[in-house]
This record gives sequence, C-alpha cells and structure tokens, in this order.
Amino acid sequence: MYENKNILILGFGVTGKSALKCLSKWNTNIYIYDEKEDLLKDYSGEIFKIFKEENLGIIDFIVKSPGINPNHKLLKLAREKGIPIKSDLELFYEISKCKNTIAITGTNGKTTTTSLLANILKEIRKTYCVGNIGKSVLDAASETGKDDYVVIEASSFQLEDTLNFKPHISIVTNITSDHLDWHGTTENYKLAKYKIFANQDENDFIIFNESNNELKSKKIRAKKYKFSTKGEVDRGAYVSKGDIYFKDSQKEKIMSVKDIKIPGDHNLENILCAISAAKLLNVDSEIIKKSVSNFMGVEHRIEYVREIKGVKYYNDSKGTNPDSTIMAIKAIDKNIVLIAGGYDKNADFDEMLKVGEGKIKHLVLFGQTAEKLQKSAKKLNYDIYLVNNLEKAVKLSYTLAQVGDTVLLSPACASWDMYPSYEVRGEDFKKLVNELV
Repeated sequence: MYENKNILILGFGVTGKSALKCLSKWNTNIYIYDEKEDLLKDYSGEIFKIFKEENLGIIDFIVKSPGINPNHKLLKLAREKGIPIKSDLELFYEISKCKNTIAITGTNGKTTTTSLLANILKEIRKTYCVGNIGKSVLDAASETGKDDYVVIEASSFQLEDTLNFKPHISIVTNITSDHLDWHGTTENYKLAKYKIFANQDENDFIIFNESNNELKSKKIRAKKYKFSTKGEVDRGAYVSKGDIYFKDSQKEKIMSVKDIKIPGDHNLENILCAISAAKLLNVDSEIIKKSVSNFMGVEHRIEYVREIKGVKYYNDSKGTNPDSTIMAIKAIDKNIVLIAGGYDKNADFDEMLKVGEGKIKHLVLFGQTAEKLQKSAKKLNYDIYLVNNLEKAVKLSYTLAQVGDTVLLSPACASWDMYPSYEVRGEDFKKLVNELV
C-alpha cells in the first residue's frame, strides 16, 4: 500500500511514534520532523531520516500529528505543492480491516461516551478504545479484524485532516464554541467536527442531540438517531419519567435513571449516546444496563478525590473550556470553591460565571487566563483570589473552604501554559490534595 513512498511524519509525540511503528511494516522512506529535536535522539536506532525543508519536494504525503497547528510553515508549503496531508484517523481508515468503527466527537462528553461505549462492547467482542482518549488509533490499525469493534474519540484537530474517513456509527455529543485560537471561527470548528459524517452513507448511522437543529435539517446520508433528556424522540434514546428508553421500530425500556452512578445531566446525555450506539449494534439490553450501572466515570472528569474535614475535593482537569466547567458547576449542589485558569484559547467566561452565581463561594484563579477570568468575575462581585500556580491554589482553597463546601478544580482552559496535558494537571491536583492534612 505504501511501498517505496516518501512519507513525512510531522510531530513525534504519541501519534508520531505510533505512525512510525505502523508505517515501518512497509518498505517506505520515512522522514520525521519535530521542533523538539531532542525527542528524535532517543530513536537514533530507528529506520528514518531527520526531515529537512529541502526534502519536501520528494514527499508523497504527510502524516500530521493532532498537536501541529494547521498554520505551521511546513503545512503551508505542502498545500502550495499539492502534497496530501493526512491525520491519524485517515491513515487508520486506509489500513484497518475493521467494519465496526464508532467515532465520537463533540465539544464535551467525548471521553465519557467513548469509555462507556467501549466498556459495553467489551462484554461481547474484542474492542479497541482509541483516539484522543490516550491510545493512538494507529496502535490498533494493523491489529483489528473486520468483526472487532473500534471506538474512537475524535477531536476536531484529527477530523480536520480527513478525506475518506468513514465510521459505521458517528456520534456528535454537542457543539459549542471552542479552540478558536486554532480554527479561527466557530464555523471553521464546526466544519472540522462535521467531517465525522461527511463520507457516511445510507448503511451507516449518526447519533446527535434532538436540540441540534442544524444537524436535524442538514442533508446527511446516514440514518439519523437522536437523544434527549427532555422527552421522546422519533428514533433513538431518551428519558421519560425517570426511565431511559430506546425507540426504533418499537419502544423498549432500558433502565431507570436512578441506577446511574455518575452525576450531572451532561453525563445522562453521554449515556444516551452510548446506549443508542450499543442498540444499533444489537447489544442485549441486559448487558447495556449492567455496564451503565457499573460505570463510575472517567479520570479527571468530576472525579472524586477525597474528603478532608467535611470538605469534598473533585478533580475536573478535563474541563478545558467554559461549557465543560458549566457542566461541572451544575453537577455540584452549592458552596463551591472553584479553581480555574490556564492556557488562553480565546474563550469567553461571562456565561460560565453567570451560571456560577449563587453556587460559587470563592474563585481561585491561576495561569495565563487568571486576569481575564478576574475581569469577567468582577462584574458579578465574586470573591476572587489570584495565585501563581496550582499548588498555591490548592493550599489557599484548603484555608477558604468550610464544612459542607466542595473544592472543584475545573479550569475552563487547556493546560498548555503550565502542563503538557490536562492529565498531568489533574494528577498534580490529586497529589496536592492527598498531601493535605
């Protein structure tokens, strides 16, 4: 398939290393570019060449890591020369034999939905849980059989550079404005997300929120299934009078909402997405009920850490945008000490802080966006504290919180100003909380 091709792997993180391993199975000429050249020294024994700009003329295609900005100078030059640019999703689609690919995108809820659906499907067949969730899709590309399940968390960064990628089931959890520093406009961001269903046909399925009028009216070839927490839908999963139903040719009760262990209406929506996909794959309802009932959520998403002196601590480091933090605020009753701030993605925090009125007692801010958040919060007379780092934020929150309060790390921002990932930030928060006495 890739015999004698000259391939540039742009970025040598998780995706780049997986791409190298995957493509090395063919007789290819692989070039690698990463601005952190020290990353390449550890792989001096591997069969690849360090890319130099003069090599661009012989490159057949580029495998772009999700973390490489679309305006990178090499990508601009490649586009001018007509060199194809592929994401890991596109490469996976070219290599994998799997016919049961489920791809999940959205501004929020991707990780929870992906994890839950993979847990359900693992009960009946070999299942790979990959993508933006931590394990590269390329790690599974060569291994998957045609009857296996592959559940992919797909980010806008990955979808943007797809051309033929075609999942059997696509799920759009929700779409709100995000990553404007990257995509430029909300419309561009949506266009990237909506590539998830661009190649689907009448033999495929798409699942999305009943309230998404744009998708309801859009001409989509895949069969449309909707989900709703507010009442019955024509086709899909919904909540009615405290029970979850799935409706297709007939209506079936799946389980009671009371059996769900993870908090928040947003998680209920994620569960409806997973149930819909499982039912479309003909999974027995008892298996679905058991898996959903046992699901405790994902790490770094409203994750309970511990209780100290009557104060509960929650890690929501995956709250990397205001809408995600709104969901976390809504999931907790009241008396919140909110720790927020981080890398600036050009987000607006006004709505988030309005939602927090009456629930947030103290606002502890750190990171690149601390002053921007402070400016928004001052309009609403919040009790605001600015600190230099997360350690100081945790220690200050410990002194501010009283019995019955909740200390919530939900930054509403990416981690990249201080941490390489939200996972590292979340781990640091848990370590700091567990050191409190």
